[in-house]
Formats: sequence, C-alpha cells, structure tokens
Amino acid sequence: MIRDIVIGGGIGGLFCGAFLAKEGHRVIVLEKNRTIGGGLQSFRRGAYVFDTGMHIFGGMGADGLLRKICRYLDIEDRMETEPRRDVLIDADTGRRAPLPFGREAWTSGTDEKVRDCIGRMYDITAQEPLFNLRPTAEDFTPPDTTLTAKQLIDETTDNPGLKHLTVFYGGHDDSPALLHALIGCAHIDGTYTFRNGSLGFAKLLAGVIEAAGGEVHSGEEVTAIETDGRRVSAVHTTGGTYSGDHYVNDMPVARLLELTPQDAFTPAFRHRIGTAPYTLSALTLFIGLKPRSLRYNGEAYFSSHSGADLWRLEECAEERWPNALFAIPNEDEENPGFASTITAVCPMTYDYVRRWEDSLTGRRPDDYYRWKERMTEQALALIEPLGFEVPMKEAIAYIEAGTPLTIRDYYGTPGGALYGIHRSSGNPMQSTLSVRTRLTNLYLTGQDVNFHGLVGTSLTAIQTAEAIVGHNTIVNKINNIWTPSN
Repeated sequence: MIRDIVIGGGIGGLFCGAFLAKEGHRVIVLEKNRTIGGGLQSFRRGAYVFDTGMHIFGGMGADGLLRKICRYLDIEDRMETEPRRDVLIDADTGRRAPLPFGREAWTSGTDEKVRDCIGRMYDITAQEPLFNLRPTAEDFTPPDTTLTAKQLIDETTDNPGLKHLTVFYGGHDDSPALLHALIGCAHIDGTYTFRNGSLGFAKLLAGVIEAAGGEVHSGEEVTAIETDGRRVSAVHTTGGTYSGDHYVNDMPVARLLELTPQDAFTPAFRHRIGTAPYTLSALTLFIGLKPRSLRYNGEAYFSSHSGADLWRLEECAEERWPNALFAIPNEDEENPGFASTITAVCPMTYDYVRRWEDSLTGRRPDDYYRWKERMTEQALALIEPLGFEVPMKEAIAYIEAGTPLTIRDYYGTPGGALYGIHRSSGNPMQSTLSVRTRLTNLYLTGQDVNFHGLVGTSLTAIQTAEAIVGHNTIVNKINNIWTPSN
C-alpha cells in the first residue's frame, strides 16, 4: 500500500489526507498541537465551547461545492451545519441591514448594479474549473489574476453588504478578483456554521483517514525533514521518525523551509517565501454568556464604522481600533432560543503586538496583558451597536481574548496571519505557489497555496491529492457520485 506522510493536521492536511485515504493510500498525519484541525479547532472553558477559526463558510447549499466533496468522502450525512442570516451593522448609527440568503435572493431582491456585479463574479469563477468541479485539461491555462478585487467590487457596485461578503476574508485592494469572486460566490450561495463546534468536522475527516488504515497523531511536532538528493527521505518528530512514498506539507511554507536542509530549495525560492506578505491577523473575543441573557436568532453580524476602509480593515490608529468586526452567537443547547456564546473577530495588524513577539503563550510580560485588556474593552464597544436586548457587559459570564500572537503560536502562521500568504494581483510570481515542489515527492497544501477558507482549502487539497493519485481522478469521482437536486 502506498504510504503518505502529511505534515500538519490543519484543514488542508486533513482534507488532503482524507482524499488520499479514499483513494486507497495509507496516510499518517502529524500534528504538533494536542488538538487536530488548525482553523477547525474548538476548545472548552467550563460550560462553554468556542471555535477558534472556522466560524462561517459557504458551499453547503443543496448543490454546494463543499456538500459534493463531503458526499464523496461519505461524511455528508454526519455533518451538523445550519444556515446563518448575515446582518450588516453600521456601528455609528446602529442601522441594521439583513443580507439576502442564497443566490436567488441576492439576484431577485437587489438593485441592477448588485445583480450585474454578482453576474460578473460568477463569470469570473466559471473560468476556474476546479471551483465548478470540472475536469481540467493537461494544458489548462490558469485564469488572469491581474484584475483586482477592488476593481471588481468598487467599480461595479456600492452595496456594502456585497462588499463585506467578498472583502472581509483577507481582502486588500490588490487582491485578485478571482480569489474574492470565489469567496463571494461561495457565500452568496448561502452561509453556514457548524452546529456543535467545528472540531467535530475535523474529527470526521480524521475518521476517513483512520477507516482506511491510516493514523492521525496529535501532539507530535515535526522537528526536521531529511532529504536525499531531490527527494524527502524521512521526517523526524518529537515522537519518532516516519518515512513514506509521498510527503504533503500543511504547515506554513516559511516553517517548512526552516525544517529542510539549506540546499533542498533554491536561494531564490527561500527569498521569495521569506519576503512574501501575509494576510491580516485579528484579535478574537470568546464570550460566554449568562444563561438566558441574550436571545438566539440564527444571525451573524458584520459591523464596521461608516468611514472604515474595507480594503484595509486592520489599519487604523490603535486608540481608534477596531474598524470592524464579525460576530457570531451560538445557541445554548440547554436553553434553546437563547445564545450560549459569542465569538467576535476584529481585524488587527501584527504591528500592534510586535513589541512582544519574543514572548510565548502563558509567559508574556505584564504590559502585554494590560494592553490586551484595553483592546478587549475597545472591541466590546463595537459589539454594543449589534443591538442585543441588554448591554453586553450585563450578559457576560466569561471572556477571553486571543491576539495575533496567540494565532501565531497555535497555528504557526507568520504574523498571526488568518489566511496565509497574501495574494497580490500586482506580484503574482511572489504570492502564487504550486502544489508541486522542487523535491519530487513533496507537495504543498493549505492556506498558503491558491485559495483560503474552508471551501478554498478543500479545493487546494484536491489539487494536491490529484498531483499524487492522478490528474482529474478525484474530480471525476465526485461528479460520478453526485446527484443534482431537483
């Protein structure tokens, strides 16, 4: 049996491992954290369960891309998801604007400019076969990425809701329109959350690997990657040494380069990764609520100040931070109809915490914690305009904040980046990576490569797995088992 070693048990590593396992390979996943999943991790604090990263996603509609993939992996029926109604909030006036749910609602209940913009977005995504799960020709030429997301959105519509759906997830004014058309269309088709925490989905992917005879090791960090010529020969971990036929990297590529011999990659490639810009980071609030204090209505909130630059949400003076936030309440299982927790993600630049970057989680200086407390208070002030029945501070039973340093230390991403390497229309050679590497049996997957988010990372994982099992192998099988809805 072919043996594949997956370095990193994040979203990309688990998806890719599941695809390879489904194709008959014996997969071993090596994850440094005690909990698998990367952005799918959940954690418990007393009675409260919080998701660390994957708060909302698209692709789960009746004919959704993610649903098709999960059917191929035989986990569709075990996924616990629920639709969310997105609401846009003007933090200065408190004005609420519920956003349409689903493509039909977006195109039938909005103005002509919005419909034209959405039509253009779907035209752009049609140029990317993988997003539509179409087989690609061997000589396929990737779509043009010189058109920026800002040109696509700002020049065709002024609808703030559409902007938030397409820009909030790592968008900058030089981001490729293709990338954000893919993100936008996935969310326009309908946004969803995991009902009982995202970790359950990570465990489903791990179950696919284990059912095929594979292994998923948590708490086992890769410490060195050994090469022999142009091939990887072994990986060394805190728990042992592993060898295989193929190796898949799901760590940030910068970390991969630290673990490989200097001559494994060219100086030009090392420089390219070393100087690549990364996407924004965030401060995340994890709020546990007093029982029956806030009603739950299935809404998710995008809130921003009227003058905030949506293309540079993380950039503002520290005393005026945050510009914007995304907040998602979760239902209390013991008290249906009421919220148990709220998770709020506030874009933040890593520069705010750079002064403490040599410290580690649990051992940071006192001034860091005083700063974090002040930032927490400022973020809470932006939650109040969401319009809950009681002031937020009266409803809070527990609160903790994760900063860009927290993200950096747990996910291993440079600068605490939420979405990997920043893709730039102006410099695609620096920010575009192939799933293949100079080492003939080492492949890349994860958020540094091509697309990000749950849908985007699953697509990259298909590309990575197909580089090993054969061109169009997985896409064709997904299509062969899919029965379109009536």
